[in-house]
Amino acid sequence: MNLNRRQFFKFGTASLGGAALFGADKARAAQNGMPVLNVPVPPAELHLGCQQMLVPGKTFEERYDFLEANGYDRVEINGGKWDWLAANADAMAAAIKGRKLRFCVTCIGARGNAGMADPAERRAVIDTTKSIVESAGKLGAVGVIMCPARKQIDLPFPELRERYLKEILPEILAHAEKLGVCLIMEPLNRNETMFLRLVADGAAIARDAKSPAIGVMGDFWHMTSEETSDMGAFISAGMFLKHVHIASRKTRKIPGVDREADTYVDGFKGLKLIGYRGAVSIEAGYPKDTSDDQKKHLLAQAATLMRTQWDQA
Repeated sequence: MNLNRRQFFKFGTASLGGAALFGADKARAAQNGMPVLNVPVPPAELHLGCQQMLVPGKTFEERYDFLEANGYDRVEINGGKWDWLAANADAMAAAIKGRKLRFCVTCIGARGNAGMADPAERRAVIDTTKSIVESAGKLGAVGVIMCPARKQIDLPFPELRERYLKEILPEILAHAEKLGVCLIMEPLNRNETMFLRLVADGAAIARDAKSPAIGVMGDFWHMTSEETSDMGAFISAGMFLKHVHIASRKTRKIPGVDREADTYVDGFKGLKLIGYRGAVSIEAGYPKDTSDDQKKHLLAQAATLMRTQWDQA
């Protein structure tokens, strides 16, 4: 039987320690040197989120109405860059007022690139990310997603990591701490960056930053090509995991579009084992020529799919 690396890890976990992780054979787990992971208290919760601009509608109110009516309880803020967010924050605050919906994170583009040698590029990252943090705090969002470095990277990786920790993060994190907002690093796949690709590496940076205002996220789409195990990736983040993105696993469309390939149970098991209570939020696209009615149908189906697989985990 030929196995790819994800399948190898999955089968290896099942044969060597998968049962131990879920308490089926604690004696054998201890004998094999495998840790026993107990269900945390309080237990994990599933909070379904969606990027707001994926929802058909002419206004924020229309989009939020649909999300509430179809089982979503979190809204991910997207739609533009830092200046767009600042200009639209009041409108979004008014549209969500009085609802059970809550803003989870912002997925907003900052200016600059922390991976470039030019100090003006790195300064732009700091200034515009601080602006995003301010808007997120105003809206009561939990965090701000940040991609530390995109494809263009001038600095050697060890130097980039040190500059990121010593020159980029401290000023942003001090600002975030004051406003009660978390900076959330997003690992990407190798087609988008070579700097931060694994959830565990993001958690290590968060640990070394020594701030309560930093964490990491996992994105099922990026994890499909970069991680050996969804469950292992989330466990490796532990307390530093603050957000999760989800999409179909072959084409990065709405979950469920890729049918049998769209399985997230392994990852949901990991989320349950670490007591995750943040959002699992859709960041995806639609098949070509999808009408607004079809988009709404796909989003409603996705909510059902995620809840079903969460229960199976």
